[in-house]
Amino acid sequence: MLEATGNLLRITPYEVAFADTAYESEVFPAIAADAQFHGSDPLRLEPFSMLPATSEAVRSFVPPEAPAEAVEQYRTLLYHGYNYWSLGHTTYLLHPAAARFLVEAQPSMEGWELVLPRPSFYIQLPQNLFWGSIAPDATPEQVDGMFVTGYPVTGRSGDLFQRLEVLMVLGLRRDRAGFSVIPFDTEAGPGIASLWADAGTRDSGTEFESVLPGGAMSGLYSLVTVGEVLKLLGRILWYIDTFPGDVSEKITSAQAEAGEEPRFVPVSRLPYRLITLGRDSGPNVP
Repeated sequence: MLEATGNLLRITPYEVAFADTAYESEVFPAIAADAQFHGSDPLRLEPFSMLPATSEAVRSFVPPEAPAEAVEQYRTLLYHGYNYWSLGHTTYLLHPAAARFLVEAQPSMEGWELVLPRPSFYIQLPQNLFWGSIAPDATPEQVDGMFVTGYPVTGRSGDLFQRLEVLMVLGLRRDRAGFSVIPFDTEAGPGIASLWADAGTRDSGTEFESVLPGGAMSGLYSLVTVGEVLKLLGRILWYIDTFPGDVSEKITSAQAEAGEEPRFVPVSRLPYRLITLGRDSGPNVP
């Protein structure tokens, strides 16, 4: 029996931006056709960005006077949205208990090498538990989750690495038409996952420590640096890979709790996998 709290997938940024629109019926199929015609791998951000259909979508959506930063943010959102769409909308919801364990217990990831469950997916975090800002002087917003898209690359030494494109989504709520995004990229390969786990992330203070007034007393967390985002992402992926029994089969919000709705955003219609704590890992996870 699923618990009554934290089981419902909220409406995703993909649904807000792309679902049931011309993106699904026209833009994304055109990008797929372009990629096939040009022999490009749309998982790779640079070739994706150079496709004619991608350029046309950017021109039609972003005003000519928009700053370069806005163009790049939209292009990156389009990139993640397309790959999420083309690879089957793989979605995970992190239960609050599992999230608190991954932050507070600081589980050992020694010997684990990063494994992606799919080349493209979205991880939704518990509602209003993690907070971040798009700039140091910007008002903090709740972090909804992150798109992750990965593809293999070969390093100078000939070693194979994973190139990860990550898009963190903030400020998705019922009274707002859009949301904020923070794109960044990194590499993962032999030994890199353990570096994520061990590296310090802040100049001062404790990692994940809330910077909101009263946030620590309320049990909230802040994601202040890219290092903290990577550390959280690495722990989530480690948990999915190490304790598959704590990851549900695909469900929908209607199956999880019929009739219950979150306070701030409607539920999603997409199927998802719920990441819970304890069914497989038990209380003695290192």
